[in-house]
Amino acid sequence: MVNVDSWWDGLSRDRFQAILELVLDAIAEDYVTIEIISKNINEWDDERDPSSWAARSAVPVSRLEIIHALRELTLEGYAVACIFNGNEAQKVNFRQDQLADLWFCATEKGINAVRKFLGEE
Repeated sequence: MVNVDSWWDGLSRDRFQAILELVLDAIAEDYVTIEIISKNINEWDDERDPSSWAARSAVPVSRLEIIHALRELTLEGYAVACIFNGNEAQKVNFRQDQLADLWFCATEKGINAVRKFLGEE
């Protein structure tokens, strides 16, 4: 028999995996802020992405969940955090206290992951 703790851990892992996919997809095409990420995830565009995508089950996604995902994605090399100086993006370390100034985009590793989980590879 499955105990309650393993059931809960499994649900938590599944939800976080879905959130990672949603956030990575939201940053795959361009530099975006946390506000844009939140809007892209929570205000779904049916024409852009299939409604059958399993990660959609995690919506709505809170700001704190997005921050957690961005931290993880930057640490693992799937995304970078940047600050714009004029027209140039300067890569910086993820810092939660600087979220108002940070823009995020997927790395090549992140873009390849998006292609894979959307079935484009």
